[in-house]
Amino acid sequence: MSSSFTPRFLRFWLLLIPLWIGAGTAVWAQQRPELPPNTRRCVWVRLSPDQDLTEFELPDTLTVVPSSVSINGRAVAYDVRTDRYRYSQLRRVAAPEAGQPDVVLPGLDSVLVCYRVLPLRLAAPQFRRPRGLLDSVDFPRRTFGVQDFAVKEQILSTPGINKTGNLARGISFGNAQNVFVNSSLNLQLEGKLTENINLTAAISDQSVPFQPEGNTQQLQEFDRIYITLTSQRWNLTAGDVVLRNKPDYFLRFYKNVQGAALEVNLGQPGIGLSGFSTPQLTPVPSYPGVNPGTYSTTTISNGGQTPNLNQGAAPGSAAPSAPGLAGTGLTSSTSSSETSGRFGPVRSSTTVAGGVAKGKFGSIDVTPIENVQGPYRLRGPNGEQYIIVLANSERVFLDGRLMTRGFDNDYIIDYNQAEVTFSPQHLITNNSRIKIDFEYSDFNYARSLYSASHYQQVGRLALHGNFYREADNPDNSPNLVLNDSDRVALRDLNDNVAQARVPGGLATSYNRQEVQYTRETQLVGGQPVEIYTYLTDSLRQAYTVRFTDVGQGNGDYKLSVAQASANGRVYEYVGPGLGNYASIRLIPAPLQKQLISAGASYQIDSTSTVFVDVASSELDLNRFSPQSDKGQAMRVGYVVQDRKLPGLGILRNYRFRSALDYEYTSPEFAPIDRYRDIEFDRNWSTASTVQGNATRRVARADNILNFAVGAAKDADNAINYRLSRRYRSGEVDGLQHWLDVARQIGGVQMRGSLFLLNSQAGAGKSTWARGEATARYVRGRVIPGYAYRFDKNRVTSPSGDSVVLSSANYFDEHNVFIQSQDTAKTKFRADYTYRRDQTPNANQSELQRRGTAQTWQGTMTTRLGRSQDLAVLATYRDLAARDSARQRTVLTKVDWNASLLQNQVRSELSYSVATGRELRRDFSFVAVPNGQGTHYFQESNGELGQQKEEFFEAPTPDAVYRTHIKVYLPTDDYIIAFTNRFSYRLTTAAPRNWREAGGWRAAAARFSTISTVTLDRRTTDKSLSSRLNPFAFQTEDPLLLSLNKLLRNTLYFNRSNPIFGAELTVQQTQQKTLLAQGSDIRNLAAQSLLLRRTLAQSFTGRLTTSRTIRQNNSNYLKDRNFRLLIYELAPEISYQPNGTLRFTGTYLRTTKTNTTPVNDKGEARGTFDELGIETRLSQVSKRTVTASTRYVGVGFKGDASSVVGLEVLNALRPGSNFTWNLNIEQRLSNGLNVNLAYDGRKSNGLKVVNTGRMQVSVLF
Repeated sequence: MSSSFTPRFLRFWLLLIPLWIGAGTAVWAQQRPELPPNTRRCVWVRLSPDQDLTEFELPDTLTVVPSSVSINGRAVAYDVRTDRYRYSQLRRVAAPEAGQPDVVLPGLDSVLVCYRVLPLRLAAPQFRRPRGLLDSVDFPRRTFGVQDFAVKEQILSTPGINKTGNLARGISFGNAQNVFVNSSLNLQLEGKLTENINLTAAISDQSVPFQPEGNTQQLQEFDRIYITLTSQRWNLTAGDVVLRNKPDYFLRFYKNVQGAALEVNLGQPGIGLSGFSTPQLTPVPSYPGVNPGTYSTTTISNGGQTPNLNQGAAPGSAAPSAPGLAGTGLTSSTSSSETSGRFGPVRSSTTVAGGVAKGKFGSIDVTPIENVQGPYRLRGPNGEQYIIVLANSERVFLDGRLMTRGFDNDYIIDYNQAEVTFSPQHLITNNSRIKIDFEYSDFNYARSLYSASHYQQVGRLALHGNFYREADNPDNSPNLVLNDSDRVALRDLNDNVAQARVPGGLATSYNRQEVQYTRETQLVGGQPVEIYTYLTDSLRQAYTVRFTDVGQGNGDYKLSVAQASANGRVYEYVGPGLGNYASIRLIPAPLQKQLISAGASYQIDSTSTVFVDVASSELDLNRFSPQSDKGQAMRVGYVVQDRKLPGLGILRNYRFRSALDYEYTSPEFAPIDRYRDIEFDRNWSTASTVQGNATRRVARADNILNFAVGAAKDADNAINYRLSRRYRSGEVDGLQHWLDVARQIGGVQMRGSLFLLNSQAGAGKSTWARGEATARYVRGRVIPGYAYRFDKNRVTSPSGDSVVLSSANYFDEHNVFIQSQDTAKTKFRADYTYRRDQTPNANQSELQRRGTAQTWQGTMTTRLGRSQDLAVLATYRDLAARDSARQRTVLTKVDWNASLLQNQVRSELSYSVATGRELRRDFSFVAVPNGQGTHYFQESNGELGQQKEEFFEAPTPDAVYRTHIKVYLPTDDYIIAFTNRFSYRLTTAAPRNWREAGGWRAAAARFSTISTVTLDRRTTDKSLSSRLNPFAFQTEDPLLLSLNKLLRNTLYFNRSNPIFGAELTVQQTQQKTLLAQGSDIRNLAAQSLLLRRTLAQSFTGRLTTSRTIRQNNSNYLKDRNFRLLIYELAPEISYQPNGTLRFTGTYLRTTKTNTTPVNDKGEARGTFDELGIETRLSQVSKRTVTASTRYVGVGFKGDASSVVGLEVLNALRPGSNFTWNLNIEQRLSNGLNVNLAYDGRKSNGLKVVNTGRMQVSVLF
């Protein structure tokens, strides 16, 4: 029946479509386009009597176009300086005979001046707030603000406090689901509680944290909850607080906590860096450790150790300019609000904070891979493989320089996956040094945190003290289940061990939704060994087993390939030393860290300061054990900054600067976070020392003496010398020399730096010479330059022979470049670099060639005309290594934006090529409360446990189909691949004035298009054409690891016409995902045509027809392979008699056919006829009532229980299916809304499913 009905129905609509189009064209032709406003005006201007030249103005309420002003069709001269026009009369003409006087004609008294105006007045004052509100004299008497004339309905009236957000409470129930309650609160407050107290708050009950994407420099932290009260002298914040250290040399921290913080300032508000911050409290960079209350603009380094907030500071600390020639720039800070005492100005700042920490600090060195930009996975300091990085807590250092987050800057980060990827601006090689500080989520134990500080300044004397303590609670472990045996194991641990190993198996009852094992005895080497095998019999004892990755060759289990389709990871026994997993569980021990610091500084004069800092630490790596370590540290010195030198010839305009300090740390001193420069230990040819104390790898006292002296005129003329002496028994005993010079002679700028090290480094002797010399000519339009760099480190045997034990770096590099001036319209730079590396040979007798690298790099940014921007970056590197094949690297990034033809043609292009890594992903489905999931389980293969192919996407919002969520399981299996990203968007439309023109221009103005092409692929094909050409790929190619492809083009006809319009859309989406079991390919190709027409004043019709191919291809789940050919035809007609009532009738005809059946079970064909009626009553600001009912007749051929059958039916059953719903939205007074919803469904052969929902919401 349905097969005969289909041809007749299609013929009917094919006959109707031309009539519909013709009627729409006729109606459009009868409509007269609305005429544009007339911008031409004419006025009479009176001329000056007895004068040939007349100057006049054209007073108008709109802006006059000067080039359009004319008299009798002739242009009038315009003086832009006076905004006046000049008209000259030709009253005097030459006499007809020579020698006679000129003839003077009678002049006109006025002329008609015509001109055109713009639709606005450009000279009119534009402002967000009146200038009167900016009167500084009136500031103390009122608060700067904006008058809001909007009328809001609200339940609670709070004058002076602006509120936005909503509060909702709802309940859902039905005969096929349990009753559950949902709620949401989102409230933002800002205003004044009293005349002197300001309130800022963001309150939400969202329990699921939202980590922002780390691809921008500024982050939007949606899940932050806080309340802040601020006054002139104090501020209080409760909720999610970011705690930062105040200026202190030994104490550095950056912590995200849930708690409260209070800061009180007397005298000058806020000495130095703010101790805590919210989005409204921004810290001010300051100079810590030397003189609290003073501020710095640049730095002076002492032997690789800077006495300020350098780039090696804790995350969140302010980063000054790079250490070098400029010096510290100390200046005194004064304020009109300070309190004057007997000894001078008195200022103080006190901060107290406490709460529960969200994570803990970690600092790791990332091993780079030649030519691989990333992603690089971060691990915890205790070897934690899969962590979550807290947003905005990371600090990424590349070759000692702090990087900036952002897609257009230096790197991006995935906080949930803890992966960092570098942009093409920085080429990553095996010589790159990557170090990352971060804070990561750790809820093994509830961690309390307390901090307090007080800063006091009396005249020239500045004092400060700080207290910090964080401690895990051994009796509160949210993510750990500790029984008595686990606690005994932790208590019996050696205090130097921070983790305990306990058996990973636990006997439990059978649960089909979990991956479980059974225990068996097997003979290994003649000895009985108990092993765990995958449970296949529900009558046997079940075990839940935790497996831990212990490294290849250290375990006896591995991931099972035979059970790859199981819903969860399955491990199989392979024998001792043959696997990388062990059936053990690692239990971390609770930690406690504490540090107390104090300091004082005295300003001798305007340029000299002496200071002293002391600190005491306590570290307990295992609170179950009574042992703990205590250590002390001390630092003392002076600083002379910007002292004028006497007028002695060349040094007449130079300023003198000098610094001397001595630092001592006891063997067991353990800081909270790293406080020294990021490359401090590397510059001494040793491993991490202070952080080593914190983990008890090393316990030695440290003695450091630093001296620096220099003179500077400006950034291009300066000299600095630094000397550092360090003694760490058994590890470091050496001397460093630093020299930095800058000099400009005429148009030649020269800069040079030199670093020398001679040290006894443990069992070897380290000698190090590192330097750079640069010269460039800056007077021309193009700046040429040359740079020579060398870095030669040797660690030799202390016996004095020629044995070379190791080398951190040994290379020399030549760089030739040309670049544009900074002020040029087109900025560019081109570099050629030649580098030669050496390394110790196998016998450690001498250095041998390691490899040579040649790098070509070019960058350019320019603006093409007024409407186009172009940015190009290209890098090519050729590496000839001694012990590997030749490697060639290509990095490219192109960005082009254009806006043409009065902004009617807009083009956006982004293209990049790099080398990265692709992760093999794995996933499983986890059960959640009904209604909160995205997938449902359907038994299809009769296996004992759940299989991945038995889960399907929820087709409806019913709770019965939303029982599981898809969770990607972390893996650490990366494959190096070449990446290619291409994105292009083109929007076209005819210029607006074409609509008023006739002929082909008016016809073309009816059409507009939007085209989008997005490609992101990763392949292992090494051919240059495959790496550069974004379209050179085949989806089935085994070298193609992953693909995300989107092609979409939409052609509009009469897009803005309310009577008739059409849309033709062609779209293709392809996705290929690399999984641990294989690969999964999904393809969606669709073509659709939409016609709309207003049939009469109250009737509107729509017709949509489409052809879609939906394909799935998996090489590990053969039952999930299908190719559905789908045809749809959907007419719709709406009747709206008035502005409040609307009736809609719809019909949808759909056919689905599987065109590639794998076997007899794969054959599937479905025909769907859907009729629907909807009634909508909408009364503005009162209520909205929507009622609808639908009938779906399903004809199906095939196996309805098969995977393909479920995909075709989409949760429907062959036969008659009915759905109906009623939705009532009632708006009460004062912003109170009530929403009632009822849904019903009746499928063939099944009982009726009823679901009801009710929600009450309040708008603030």
